[in-house]
Amino acid sequence: MKSLTVPFIQLPLALTMLLHLPAQAQTVEVVGTGATFPAKVYVQWAADYAKKTGQPLTYKPAGSSAGVKGITERTVDFGATDVPLSQAELDKRGLFQFPTLVGGIVPFVNLPGIAAGELRLDAATLARIWAGDITRWNDSAVRALNPGLTLPNLPIQRVVRSDGSGTTTVFVEYLRTAAPSQAAAIVPDGGRAKWPGETIGADGSSKLVAAVKATPGAIGYASSDYSIRDNLSGVALLNRKGEYVQPTLPAFKAAIVAGALFKNQLEPTSLLNVDGVGVWPIVTATYVLVPREPESLERGSRTLNFFYQSFLLGDRAVAGTGFAPLPIATQARIVRLLTTFKTPSGQTVPVMGASSGESTVAMQR
Repeated sequence: MKSLTVPFIQLPLALTMLLHLPAQAQTVEVVGTGATFPAKVYVQWAADYAKKTGQPLTYKPAGSSAGVKGITERTVDFGATDVPLSQAELDKRGLFQFPTLVGGIVPFVNLPGIAAGELRLDAATLARIWAGDITRWNDSAVRALNPGLTLPNLPIQRVVRSDGSGTTTVFVEYLRTAAPSQAAAIVPDGGRAKWPGETIGADGSSKLVAAVKATPGAIGYASSDYSIRDNLSGVALLNRKGEYVQPTLPAFKAAIVAGALFKNQLEPTSLLNVDGVGVWPIVTATYVLVPREPESLERGSRTLNFFYQSFLLGDRAVAGTGFAPLPIATQARIVRLLTTFKTPSGQTVPVMGASSGESTVAMQR
């Protein structure tokens, strides 16, 4: 791909020069927790960062609610959430919020004889399934969308997240946005939802995936990385252009373009059900929360440097994960803002890391 250097987008000199941490800084373990949606990516980033820098860093996936709680109480160095906080909430908690990557949420099924991507659903039918209105796979509404498939006469088993999850919040928001009347009975409940009728609860994405795979007739929802790595039988969804679209990286990138994600600012932008060619309709950015004024210079610096190093990798940071990177200008804007952080005593928090000498940095796409 074409390479762009940071100076080409007229970033301040601070972004192109490596700042220095104290030469004798002690090793500290940075800890983050929260969203399971980007968990596999963050865990891999953490392992790569620890290997590269010799500094231990751990990410503990526990759900978006836990991420917000942990960073609010300052029991972790950063929190991760799929549901962005409002500016008022950020001000109240003394936090700064920034996006890291973009992915899709994929409804997937366990239907004997039906291959991945063969089952077609539109928003209204999907919402009726999750609202408990459609209860068998050979229902006339499902058959009407799939005239070429032999649908089994199986009861639909809905597998849902039982823990507080941004994945659930985003999925329910899509259903209620794209098919408001059909999804009216599905009530958001924090990071959970009140689903009509009987469902199968699973704590975390991994257990949800396992439950669907073990239950013929089951349907679940998970982030796009699970869809790719676990070979899930995802459905094809009808988007606003009238296209049946597969949950692929190009379809997520199409949503970024159609939704003008963070084109001019960092205010959260919805990518749900955006109108565009080739767009997967359930796409979302995921976010990280950090203290605006880190109490510890060392811990704050290591935390911010972790994300800086990950952004430097560009497309390589998410290659093969099922996620799309942020636009290059957005990444650069975030790093520029992170360089302005200070401790409560007024010390500037170094972001770029330690180096034996000064060097310039190129961000590649």
